[in-house]
Parts: sequence; structure tokens; C-alpha cells
Amino acid sequence: MATLPAQKIGTLLFPLLGLAVLAGAILGSLALLPLLPSSEFRERENWRWTNVPLMLFWAAVCGAVISIPPAIGAAVAVAIQGKKHVPTSGNRQALVAALGAAAGAMVPILAYFFLFERTAAEGLLNVLIFAPIFILVCSCLAWAAFKGMLSILNKRQKQPAGS
Repeated sequence: MATLPAQKIGTLLFPLLGLAVLAGAILGSLALLPLLPSSEFRERENWRWTNVPLMLFWAAVCGAVISIPPAIGAAVAVAIQGKKHVPTSGNRQALVAALGAAAGAMVPILAYFFLFERTAAEGLLNVLIFAPIFILVCSCLAWAAFKGMLSILNKRQKQPAGS
């Protein structure tokens, strides 16, 4: 695979945050769908489908908010790597962004654990199940977003000014 040139973090921060919020909103809504009640529950509890749009909206909002710390972690990691080392390839920037997103993903995980979990055993089980999945998804999305943005910027820089 061809090496991508490194970019300054200022050119990547706002597109990265936009992609993170969009992905968080979509994945937050998708994560809610399997949790919608079964037909037995709906009949027994007199549950109505009119609540679903509001639930999906709040899931999207929560997903968008939760996606901000991993995006900031990715941006900070790339900025630190750019300050400490000679500009490296875009491939390395994408890898550093993935590691930064994994570190940033710990903020919502720890916030959830300390704010909402009351029993240690249940909270630890929830964190042990969902935390690795969340960290992996954040890392993969950050890596893919950085690779995509860097390849688009690379193509733009190679095009002549008149086309």
C-alpha cells in the first residue's frame, strides 16, 4: 500500500469530529434496535410504538455525545506524535489515531461505570463485556476515518490547480 503523506492536525480535526458525531448518532440508534421490547412484553406492559422515534432520537444524541472523547483522543494523539517526531507517513498517523481513540474511549466507559452502576459485580460484568467492543469499534472507525481523510487530501494535493 502506498504511503500517505502526513497532515497537520488542524486540517483533520473538524472533519474527524463531524465523522465521529455522525457515526456515533448512527451507531447509537442501531444499538437501541435490538433492545426494543419483544411482543410478549408489549402485550403484557401495554407498550406503544409511538415512543420509538423519541427513543431513537435520544439514542442518537447519546451516541453523538459519547463519540466526542474518542475523536478528541485521536486528534490529541496525532498532535502529540507530530510534535515529538519528524513527520511520518499517513499510515502511521492513522495507527496513532486509532490508539488515541482507544484511550479516549475510556472516558465514556469510566463515566458510565462510576455514574450509573450501583452494584460492583453487575457493573464490572457490563464493563467487561461492552468496554472491549466499544474500544475496538472506536479504534477501527478512527483508523478508517483517518485513512480516508488522508487519501482524499492526498488526491486533492496531487490534482492540478485548474481541474
